[in-house]
Amino acid sequence: MSRALDLISYPRAVFMLVFGAIITFLMTLIIPLTAWISKSRRAVDFLIIYGWSLPLVLFAGVRVEVRGEELVRRSAKGFLILFNHSSLWDIPVLYAYFPRSFRFGAKVELFKIPLFGKAMEVCGVLPIDRGNRNKVMKVYQNAITRINKGECFALAPEGTRQGDTQLGKFKRGPFEFAINAEMDIVPVILAGALKVLPKHSVWLNVGRFRRRVILQILPPVAASEYTMETVEIMQERVRALMDPAYQALNAELNLSPL
Repeated sequence: MSRALDLISYPRAVFMLVFGAIITFLMTLIIPLTAWISKSRRAVDFLIIYGWSLPLVLFAGVRVEVRGEELVRRSAKGFLILFNHSSLWDIPVLYAYFPRSFRFGAKVELFKIPLFGKAMEVCGVLPIDRGNRNKVMKVYQNAITRINKGECFALAPEGTRQGDTQLGKFKRGPFEFAINAEMDIVPVILAGALKVLPKHSVWLNVGRFRRRVILQILPPVAASEYTMETVEIMQERVRALMDPAYQALNAELNLSPL
């Protein structure tokens, strides 16, 4: 019976490719219109979660287990989520299941896509020009006002997707951003997303009818305790939290994937 269900994952992957394209296109139209009419961040958040990310996760047969929710503070000031980036699937999983609303940083090239780029701009996504550090730091500086008003942001300290189950080298930019804003860093591990959607693939969850992803929230690190002279110490501390947690969760999934 399990094998028969796994075979269903192949036509489902074709359905998900079409379905994902359709709802993403619809959201690029609906979100800017909703934001313009309602002037409400909550309305936009509702559409991102319930109109886009959650349907993608559930229809793909993915079960997300969230751990460490109690570590997320409901303070007035925002914070920075740093997550390991192994798959494009990280994005809908985080949007659907992280216990506080936030905005991603995305490569600036995506903002050039007609309609889609405008929707990201309306959502408040940070445009990250990976080839121009000065522009990136200016974007971070301009975001500090939003952080002080309670907004949170999610960035991948590795900079781009990693094609295996090892953490990549962490970049300085996100840590300098945290120090300048004097905000907490909340490290987050996503384990299992790579198998749902591997790098360079468009087929969701092929070969497995059900798949498990673990979203582990780790203890926050206060960037206010560091300076630009000690930023590398903070990098090492955050990586020292994330790396063993990632290895442990991958081992757990290998032993019991469902």
